[in-house]
Amino acid sequence: MNLVGNAVKFTTAGTVSVRAFREELAGALCLQFVVADSGPGIPADKQADVFGAFEQGDASMARRFGGTGLGLAIAAKLVGLMGGRIWVESPWRAPGSRSDTPGSAFHFTACFLPGMPAAAERRRFVAARSTGPLHVLVAEDNDVNRRLVQRLLEKQGHTVSAVADGRSAVDAVFAECPDLVLMDLQMPGMDGLEATRAIRVREAATGAHIPILALTDHAMSGDRDLCLSAGMDGYITKPIAPGELCSAVERAMAG
Repeated sequence: MNLVGNAVKFTTAGTVSVRAFREELAGALCLQFVVADSGPGIPADKQADVFGAFEQGDASMARRFGGTGLGLAIAAKLVGLMGGRIWVESPWRAPGSRSDTPGSAFHFTACFLPGMPAAAERRRFVAARSTGPLHVLVAEDNDVNRRLVQRLLEKQGHTVSAVADGRSAVDAVFAECPDLVLMDLQMPGMDGLEATRAIRVREAATGAHIPILALTDHAMSGDRDLCLSAGMDGYITKPIAPGELCSAVERAMAG
C-alpha cells in the first residue's frame, strides 16, 4: 500500500500500474510485485538511498507533497521480513507510453512456504490444548480484537478475563493472579510496554513471574526487542491465527 500510495501521490497525470508474477524456488512460492508510474522518477544518485529512513527524492518533492519517505523504509523492512528484496528502476516507461516524464517502477519479492493443510492445522490446534485450562487475562483496547482473542482462548478451554487499557491490566494481574497475560502494545493511557514494566517492578518484591505475551500488528524487528526489554516473554503478530495462538501460549507456559 505504501508503494501504491506513493505512485498515486507523485503521478499528477499519466498512469499507475500494479502487476504480480509467481515462481517456485527451492520448495517455496515466490511472488514478484511491480508498482510502476509515469511520474517524475527518481534521480540516479538518489536511488541507492531511497529506502533509507527519512529519505525523499529531492527537496522540491518534499515541499510539494510533504512527508519524509519513511513509508519506503517501512516497506523495505517488511519485505526483508518476508525473505524478499526491494529495488527501484528509474527512468521507466511502459511499452507504448508517450509520457515525457521519467517514470519509475518499484519491484519487490516475497517468498512463502506452502500453507499447512486444514487437517494439519486442526491437529496443531488440538495438540496445543494439552497446555490445560488456564486463567488468561487479555488486555486489548479494540473491542473486536478483544472478543476474537477471548473466543479463541475459550475454545481451547481457558478461562478469560478482559480489560481495555494498561492501568486496568496492572490492577487485574494482582487482583486476579492469572496464569498468563496477553497484552496489546498500543492502548490509551498506559500502553502495553508501560504496563508490563509496572507488573515486573511489583513482581520483583515477591519473586513471582506471570508470562506476558505481546499482541501487536507491528512487524518490525525492533518491536520484538522493545517487548523483550520491557519484560515480555513472547510476541504474537496480528492477525492472529488459532494455531499460532495455541503454540504461543504453549511456549509461554513451558517457560
